[in-house]
Amino acid sequence: MSNRYGSNLSFNDVLFNVLLGFVVLFVLALLLINPITKKSDIPAKAEILITLEWDDMVSDDIDIWVQGPTGAPISFQNKTNGVMHLDRDDLGRTSDYMWIDGERIVITLNREVVSMRGIMPGDYYINIHVYNKNSQTGPTKYTLTLLDVNPYREVYVMQGELEKRGDIVRLPGFTLDKEGVVTDVWSSDKIVVGVKNRGAVSDSLMDRQSSTQPMVGSDEMVRQQTAQEDDI
Repeated sequence: MSNRYGSNLSFNDVLFNVLLGFVVLFVLALLLINPITKKSDIPAKAEILITLEWDDMVSDDIDIWVQGPTGAPISFQNKTNGVMHLDRDDLGRTSDYMWIDGERIVITLNREVVSMRGIMPGDYYINIHVYNKNSQTGPTKYTLTLLDVNPYREVYVMQGELEKRGDIVRLPGFTLDKEGVVTDVWSSDKIVVGVKNRGAVSDSLMDRQSSTQPMVGSDEMVRQQTAQEDDI
C-alpha cells in the first residue's frame, strides 16, 4: 500500500514538472511573438496638426512652411525644432509609389503634415510655397486644415488655387496659449518662406488683420529669390 502511494507521488511530481515546462515554453513563445513595447515605439501625442492636401493626380511639389515663436520655420529644409515636426514631405507624384516584394505600388496621395507634439505658446505663421509646378497644367486646388487636437477642434479649413511655380500663399496665423489652446486666428501678410530665424518675421499688431482669408503672395521679388534658391 505504501509503495503504491509513493509511486503515485512520483508520477504526480513528474506530471507537474512536465506541465510547468510547457507553461514556461508557452510564455517565452508569447514574449518572442509579441515583444514588450519600448517607450520609443509609442506614438508621440500631437497637440496641433496642420495638414496641406492638393490634387492627388498632379506632379506639383507644394511645400508648407510654419514659423513658430522661436527658431527657423518648419519646412523641408528644417523638419523639426523639438516641438514641431514635418511628418511628411510630399514631392508630388514622384513620391507616390513604393516597392513591396519587388512590386511597384502606386499611392495617389499628395499631402504634407506638420504636427506639434509639445506646447510652445506664442504666434504661428503659415505659408504655402509652390516649389515646382507643371507649366502645362492649370491651377492646382489645395486644402489646408488646422486642427487643435486636445480637445479636438477644427480651427479652420482653407481652400484655394495655385497658379505657377514660386507662388506663395499666406494662410491665417494663430495664437497658442500655455495650455495648448488656440485662442486667436488672424490674417497676416508676412512671408516666412526662406526665412532663417524668427527674428526676421515681425509680429507687431499692425501685421494682423481681422480677415481670415488666405492671401496670395504679391511680392514678385521674394518669389523669384526663393525660386532661385530652389534651383541651387
